[in-house]
Amino acid sequence: MIVILEEKKIALGIGAGIGAALVGWWAWQRSSTPPLPDSWEEVGEVSELVIYPVKSARGLRQKEGQAGIYGLSSNHLEDRVFMVVNAEGTLVTSRQAERLAAVVTEWQGHTLTLKFPGHEDVSVDVENGLRDRPVVVSKFRALKLQGIDCGDEVSAWLSTVLHDDKEKVRLIFKGDLVKDRPAEIPQVKHEFTQYNKRDRAVYTDDSSYHLACQSSLEELNSRLDAPIPMDHFRPNIVVSGSQAYDEDDWVYAKIGEVILRRLKPCERCLLTTVDPIKGKRNKNMEPLTTLKKYRLLKDAPPELVTAWKSKPIFGLTMSIDATGRIAVGDKVFIARASVYPQFRGY
Repeated sequence: MIVILEEKKIALGIGAGIGAALVGWWAWQRSSTPPLPDSWEEVGEVSELVIYPVKSARGLRQKEGQAGIYGLSSNHLEDRVFMVVNAEGTLVTSRQAERLAAVVTEWQGHTLTLKFPGHEDVSVDVENGLRDRPVVVSKFRALKLQGIDCGDEVSAWLSTVLHDDKEKVRLIFKGDLVKDRPAEIPQVKHEFTQYNKRDRAVYTDDSSYHLACQSSLEELNSRLDAPIPMDHFRPNIVVSGSQAYDEDDWVYAKIGEVILRRLKPCERCLLTTVDPIKGKRNKNMEPLTTLKKYRLLKDAPPELVTAWKSKPIFGLTMSIDATGRIAVGDKVFIARASVYPQFRGY
């Protein structure tokens, strides 16, 4: 079966006119995966949509947006299209620079503004302010990705905010340079069968979508001494109305005309322990410590259980099979692994 995906997407590109808005159509063909489910179950509705323009920085909540091949977008704002790198060009996240999690982002037109308490705001105009800026090849995990250097002013600001100017960092923008990065299959000795060679990402870790459920957060918070917000987990899509951890059994999610495919459960890391308001790591390593007590993967192949023996599960890593509009309040329909085991994916 061939599933054709078409997408109308506005992208900020670098070409004859750097940062000019480009309108393009992509035809996305998947010919090597099983057909989609033939029945769907309503489980709740979308309660939050969040776009994180800068990897590891604060997100921006949206009432609606476009779900495309590379992730959520809204009014030229796109998900994780900026990243911070160090002097060697290696990706920097809040794992290495905790304060980055508390850097507030704002977006207007084509301008990104960064804010942090005690510091003047700094802005980057990606349409007009990056002309003739150098192309940077950055070390992103096991990959080398290109991007446009955003200039000395924002570099100095981030170096001061994140490292008190003791270490130098720079801000990189994807421009029109990251078009063909495949979704990254986890480096473990296991085949994740729901990954497709045509799945794409920009500066996200694994793939273009992360979904989590409000009921699961509420259940986790009932175990914590100090409740935490969903921002600790940084999902793009939050679903309300389902049972806690019911998403463990979801292999597809249908929201309006949008269809998302589970690639794998989302294994959690140290990033979740950084307070997104204070930019400081929790001294008791929460919520990771509590999650490890009851959310380690068990019902899975032995090699995956071993690989993730210290990485508890919360939420889903997903890719997209049908693009379109998505909005807060949209009904969420799902297909279950328990009903469609051929789509389990791991």
